[in-house]
Amino acid sequence: MISRLVASRRTLLSTFAVLLFAAGLQFFNANPAASQTVYLQAYESRDDPGLDPASNEWARAIPVQVPLTAQLGAYSTGGGSVPTISAKALHHKGKLYLRVEWADSTNDASTVRVEDFSDAVAVEFPALSATSVPSLCMGQADAGVNIWHWRADSQAGLKDPLQVYAGAQIDGYPSKDALFYTARAVGNPFAQPDRGPVQTLVSQTFGTLSPSTDQDVAGQGVYKDGKWAVVFERGYEAKNPQQAKFNNGTRTDMAFAVWNGSEGDRNGRKSVSQFVTLSVADAATPGSSDTNTAALVWAGVMLVGISGMGIAIGAIGYRQAKR
Repeated sequence: MISRLVASRRTLLSTFAVLLFAAGLQFFNANPAASQTVYLQAYESRDDPGLDPASNEWARAIPVQVPLTAQLGAYSTGGGSVPTISAKALHHKGKLYLRVEWADSTNDASTVRVEDFSDAVAVEFPALSATSVPSLCMGQADAGVNIWHWRADSQAGLKDPLQVYAGAQIDGYPSKDALFYTARAVGNPFAQPDRGPVQTLVSQTFGTLSPSTDQDVAGQGVYKDGKWAVVFERGYEAKNPQQAKFNNGTRTDMAFAVWNGSEGDRNGRKSVSQFVTLSVADAATPGSSDTNTAALVWAGVMLVGISGMGIAIGAIGYRQAKR
């Protein structure tokens, strides 16, 4: 009889502890077993991290390692020289911030020569009109994508060819009006560095990639110690209602792509990830005072709850034993 009571008490205690643990996971929006899915948590930042990848706010963000492979979409185009990236996410006052970092032994930020290609990184989201998770390869007919594309050469700005070919003997242009810079004259975004280093792109299927009519994503990259670190910033609500939107407590799919200019990466030749899950948590970054207070409260609740349940079950067992 006593052994059955002890076993019953252990079962009740275990069940209660599991329930409290599950409640704690729900409170902190945590998922310890994601079944091979990479989860990137965007916690609320105490201060605005801005576009500086070295901002102190990023020290409190939780990084995830995202594996990359060569692009194997509509047809194999190669790439794959970047095996992994480190991604972080934060949000602050209705803005989402993404930080992407990867190792690269060369800083490829000039594409004046035809044989040069730029380092770059892109983030892809499903369009709001998508009825299913879109194809990684630029979406599909019923599921378009919204892409944020940062390029190192766009951030570095236009360079005079005479700076690259110092020994060249050529006549200079008589004017710097747009008439003499044809790409700029027709609105080629790569010839408009004053608009920023990030392009917002849209695509409905392979071969339909084009700039969005609304350019509302900011970004900045820093190359240091053999690594690129790039920050993207955009408000929760896009100017275009058909592009990705965010809110506290919501989740969305996202994917990454990286181009290594020194390896000849361009267009479809790149390193890409599978879709990961971006979760915009309605909670402060771990380590902040608010989170520490909440953690202490929950730890106290769990301790008191388990102790109280143990005392109650012990009292029941004692009464049963007396009988």
